[in-house]
Amino acid sequence: MDTDILIGLGFSKNEAKAYLALLELGTATAGEIADKSKVHRTNVYDALERLNDRGLAAFVMKDGAKRFKATDPKNLKAILQEKEEQLDDLLPKLELVHRLSRGTGTVNVYEGIAGAKLMLDRFLDIGEPIVVYGVPKEALTMMESFIIHYHKRRIAKGIEMRHIYNEDARLRIDYLNSLPYTGAKYLPGEYDSPVATNVCGDHTVLILWKKDPLVIHIENAEIAASYRKYFELLWRIAT
Repeated sequence: MDTDILIGLGFSKNEAKAYLALLELGTATAGEIADKSKVHRTNVYDALERLNDRGLAAFVMKDGAKRFKATDPKNLKAILQEKEEQLDDLLPKLELVHRLSRGTGTVNVYEGIAGAKLMLDRFLDIGEPIVVYGVPKEALTMMESFIIHYHKRRIAKGIEMRHIYNEDARLRIDYLNSLPYTGAKYLPGEYDSPVATNVCGDHTVLILWKKDPLVIHIENAEIAASYRKYFELLWRIAT
């Protein structure tokens, strides 16, 4: 059976061979899978571990030996659907970067917590009021220690900051409203978003909060003004 389609779905060559061999064998040891797939036994173990991580293979212990079996091949569609959903989340940001690259202003893209911290620190250097909306609970979990010190530094500089949180993070509201130069509200759950929009001066920072956050920094006065205007609309209807 051709492995090209599986490789196109993100399988390595060894994973594709091991998976097809496992489908044909039903339940088998790593040695049997190695013989069937013509993949070295050490590499078969690595391939089977990755297939197990992706929900495409399982194992049982029988007579003191580990025996593997393939799960329902329909799980391949679930993997494809997950990739499509990830692309759907990312595509609007990529389109925005593409449009801006042909106009005025600058666009920078970062990945990881370090990029998010870098941009928030830059806001303190700009020194203008900060607004942020669409803040999910995950952002607080991933940035907790940084955020505590960030607010102390921001308040010491007298920089105002208003937040609109997702509903799942609304327990933070009372604490923030007790701080100087700080306001906070939340929106009902139907407005929840994994993307936080941060605006300060001419700078807009979009952060997709996931395991490794995706950070898109846009320096453009008109775009910042547009996002700030939208924030004010949301602020009037937020709780």
